[in-house]
Amino acid sequence: MKESAANDNVVFFLVSAFRDPQYQHDLIARKIEKGILLQEILRVNAAPGFSEHHTGRAIDIGTQDCEVLEEVFEKTAAFKWLQENAENFGFSMSYPRDNTAGFAYEPWHWCFKSTE
Repeated sequence: MKESAANDNVVFFLVSAFRDPQYQHDLIARKIEKGILLQEILRVNAAPGFSEHHTGRAIDIGTQDCEVLEEVFEKTAAFKWLQENAENFGFSMSYPRDNTAGFAYEPWHWCFKSTE
């Protein structure tokens, strides 16, 4: 997928992929130590054992055009390319605006579902 995007003069990179439950636990613990409320954390980070990243199919994508893991990603050529092409590679955006899972909007988070 990355190579196909590059052929269209769109460059992006992998920010995050597989995470085991312990890593997810530690990620949440670090945020709690910073004083962030658990309720706020769970809007943007799944509880250990419930993250799509545990499956090895979820990826977070970034580009040099903006800070990683920020909504402004939706304004980039990479996001536009993903919207138009990711499905051809079996990927879909897991957390669009107003998603039924109740997670925060994550235009950078894509998950491999299937190519069929």
